[in-house]
Amino acid sequence: MPVSQENLRSAFEEIMQDSKIQEAKYAQIITTQEQRDEAAMPERLMIYPRQLVTFPNHPFYIRDDEDMSKLKESIMHSGIRTPIEVIRSGEKNERGEDTFYIVAGHRRTHVARQIFPEDHRLEVRIHNMTMDEAIVAMTESNLLTRENILPCERGNALRMEVEARERITGRPENGTVAKNVRTRDLVGETYHMNGRSVQRYIRLAYLIPELQTLIDDNKIGMMTGVELSYLSEKEQRDVWDEMELTAFEHYPSKAQAVAMRKLSKAGTLDMDAIVDILEVEKPNQVDHIRYIPRKKDLLEQIPAYLNPEEWKDKDFTEFIGKAIAFYASSLEEQHRLEKEQSTFNSPYRSSYSSQL
Repeated sequence: MPVSQENLRSAFEEIMQDSKIQEAKYAQIITTQEQRDEAAMPERLMIYPRQLVTFPNHPFYIRDDEDMSKLKESIMHSGIRTPIEVIRSGEKNERGEDTFYIVAGHRRTHVARQIFPEDHRLEVRIHNMTMDEAIVAMTESNLLTRENILPCERGNALRMEVEARERITGRPENGTVAKNVRTRDLVGETYHMNGRSVQRYIRLAYLIPELQTLIDDNKIGMMTGVELSYLSEKEQRDVWDEMELTAFEHYPSKAQAVAMRKLSKAGTLDMDAIVDILEVEKPNQVDHIRYIPRKKDLLEQIPAYLNPEEWKDKDFTEFIGKAIAFYASSLEEQHRLEKEQSTFNSPYRSSYSSQL
């Protein structure tokens, strides 16, 4: 049966109408790259410092040291030029205001609370992140920009980042990553460290706070801390109690820490064993701790004609080694000359000369 022109026109109109409906639906879904980029950009907001909350378990100390004084002077002169990076906490303060976890900007916030009036507002950038993503951003921003990071600060931060990354991407299993690269190896690449070094720092995060303080204060060495980290919390507390009881006459060396770790593994490390180990006399109470001076301090000591600004880390290490060797050689030469002078002026030489 032939189709009439009217039926064809009606069918065509239905198709066109359906097409317009579908096009409108797709228009709501499909956006341009510019629109997507704009939607992904962090929201900027002006808020009061009281709305800013320290990031949970923030591993970095806020110290009123020389660097903080310089930052304070800079902010007093120029203000805070870079927004504080934050995420929403989902909670309100006592005034009913929204609060935000600081991802980057704890030190700037600390200074702002000291020098600005209560009604002064700060600019923040609000990021749409999960807590684990924020942990990675927080640790990276600090580890890559801060100077003078203490060993246990670094250890606690690296532990947080490794654990967060494993929750985000899943813990690498054998064969799932090229050459069985572990998360700590991947994290280490960011900070120019190998996986073993990352793991050593992470072990410090398993120490009780009191022992962490001793490491950060250079009372015990880092490798001693690594060995002590394998003790249980109670055993670590016993070690601390014994040191405190003896007015810190005894600090464990690496060898003593190794001995305690072995006894702990065997299940025989009690207070009597700890006392016996710590009372063993040793040449030095403090382990040898490698001092790594800041690059900017070295630049002030090295002659400008050597172009130290262009040096790599290994060049600084080589220069320090040669400088120490030269200084030691100079001391030996000085000691030899003083000895010769002493011999020349001795009464025995005078007596011998008078007989010539």
